[in-house]
Amino acid sequence: MKLEYIISGEQHETTLLFLHGAGASARQFDDQHEAFADRYKVVSLSLRGHGGSPVPVPNSAEAYALEVMGGDILELIVELDLQHIHCIGNSAGGVMGFEVCSRMPERFQSLITYGTTGRMALSARTGDLYAGFDRFMLRHMKERYIRFLAKHTCMNPGAREALRRLFETSVDAIPPFRKNLATYDYLETIARLPMPYRLIRCEHDKGINGMLDHTLEAIGRNPRAGVVDLKGVGHVANLDDPERFNRFLEGLMTEIAQEEQGQ
Repeated sequence: MKLEYIISGEQHETTLLFLHGAGASARQFDDQHEAFADRYKVVSLSLRGHGGSPVPVPNSAEAYALEVMGGDILELIVELDLQHIHCIGNSAGGVMGFEVCSRMPERFQSLITYGTTGRMALSARTGDLYAGFDRFMLRHMKERYIRFLAKHTCMNPGAREALRRLFETSVDAIPPFRKNLATYDYLETIARLPMPYRLIRCEHDKGINGMLDHTLEAIGRNPRAGVVDLKGVGHVANLDDPERFNRFLEGLMTEIAQEEQGQ
């Protein structure tokens, strides 16, 4: 699986690796490439079936298993020889961050997630129902359904339009990938992550914020993990308010670096 990726600031050694949510693509992070490429190597990628990355054959839920998609990312990290990585994952991209940081910890300096919960405990039947509904709506009412998804994911019209355009490029991946996101558990991974981990809790991301109890408990068991609050943004914070998000992310990475030096 050859993933589409965007790379900026190739001359720098420290890497910011951005991982997008279900239905988006590498282009979710265009503003972050522009903001950080003068001092970091910035890499964003499109997960399999998303954006310009190929759709697997067969296009089944098994092809989007989290460990399989994590393997794609790790192969790209090795191919590009990315080192000293700060991994920043949004929504399902945060879930992929748990997967790859736990499997190749020596490459990562930190993990930062937003719009992500460490455990989703829906039943397999519910996952099947979600995937079936997605598939039906995308086949028969694609444009209306994509606009509906974008409207209920982003806060402002500009962000919604940007996300709608991203969803347009990833229609085939949404049902099978979302099926796998119905049930997963990375709580023990969070409790044992060897690199600094920060969960950004976005003020208006009510759906995810209401599911964080077990994740916060796991964070409490890891002395290198913590929670930080970001005001004024929702589930896709970097699209809702790119400037606010970029300033916050820069400050967070500076704080993590200072803590590491103090140790």
